[in-house]
Amino acid sequence: MGNQNQIRVIKLGGSLIEYGRAIIRTLRDFAAEKNLTLIIIPGGGPFAMTVRALAGKLSDEAAHWMAVLAMHQYGFFLANGEFSLIESLDDIVDRDVSILLPYKILKADDSLPHTWDVTSDTIAAFIAYKLGERCFIKLTDVDGILDAEGRVIEKVDIEELAKRSDDSTDSTRTCTCIDNALPGFLLQHKMYCIIVNGRFPRRVKDILAGKMKDTCCTKLC
Repeated sequence: MGNQNQIRVIKLGGSLIEYGRAIIRTLRDFAAEKNLTLIIIPGGGPFAMTVRALAGKLSDEAAHWMAVLAMHQYGFFLANGEFSLIESLDDIVDRDVSILLPYKILKADDSLPHTWDVTSDTIAAFIAYKLGERCFIKLTDVDGILDAEGRVIEKVDIEELAKRSDDSTDSTRTCTCIDNALPGFLLQHKMYCIIVNGRFPRRVKDILAGKMKDTCCTKLC
């Protein structure tokens, strides 16, 4: 890849569509300052919701690839001619920030299940894994995973969450802001994820700088 900067993978959720471009501008400036290369994985946002609305008329195969391409639509929306779009890991260069469109990568390595349990969360983890990264950062519109009283949980055990995700009778399995396949993928590949509210750029910067101690977020590990 010819890249000497530190690479960080950041999933930018569709819930942040109103703030997405401003977030990327802030991260681009920070990346230039700190000698980072940030790879933005777009969520599906309203584009994926269109696919979900049609799910009853689609095969799992069709729905999977249409949802992946929904990530492309969000990626083009975010880029808007301002940010670089890439479709291959070999395209990663020292350009501070790039938005990655995953379709070609996923077609070349079609190892993820074609199910709604796998969304852009697990795809972002998959991209991070292929880059040799043990962690990816998920930006969303909530502060992290919350407990029953609505307080942010600082650290969540992956193994326990993976068990909940596998148990269709466990009512808590849908009370998180991640897809059901992510805990199992992280556990299998010995990875972790940091979930943070993207509407607070300082929190994201602190995490990128390794300053998590006093940062409002959830570490899934």
